Amino acid sequence: MVMLPRARTVGVTVIATLVLLSGASIAFTVIDASTAQDNETENETATVTFENQTSNGSAVVVNNTTLPEGGFVAIHAAALVDENATDNMTADKNETVTNMSKEYEPGDVLGNSTYLASGDHENVTVEFNESLEESQVLIAMPHQDTNDNQTYEFPEADGPYTSDGEPVIDDALITLENGMNETMDDDMRDDDMMDNGSEP
Repeated sequence: MVMLPRARTVGVTVIATLVLLSGASIAFTVIDASTAQDNETENETATVTFENQTSNGSAVVVNNTTLPEGGFVAIHAAALVDENATDNMTADKNETVTNMSKEYEPGDVLGNSTYLASGDHENVTVEFNESLEESQVLIAMPHQDTNDNQTYEFPEADGPYTSDGEPVIDDALITLENGMNETMDDDMRDDDMMDNGSEP
């Protein structure tokens, strides 16, 4: 009779210990899940794929882009980093232009997409502010919507998505369709003749 209370005390102690251990396991599980989610968020970054293509000079198509928090895709002019670098702008449209990221850096913004919600997007059309006059290398760059107004306002706002401190970009050779090149050549010849006082 004297031993029964002691056995009950031991049993209660064991149960309490198991409950504490179970609670600790749940706590560790929650912390691990939260940490994994935080790491996943930190590792999220924008991506963009911009492939060589032909254009009528008024727009281009960005093949795909991922915007973790929504935003825009802007098309930038490509400025030569080294004036002595090889100029690949005469390459065939199906030819892979190599090492462009080392030869070119983003220049002026030539056009931007409409607002894109967060997530993946394919075949995004970007219209130029002014039509292209010649075939050239261009750069696609995902931009954030930093002031959440769904209106592209770079450079005052809406800076580019970055990775390791550098803008996320991809470049492509844009070749004007033959008809566009011929039309532009004819226009230039007509302008020259008018300047010289001759009839076209």
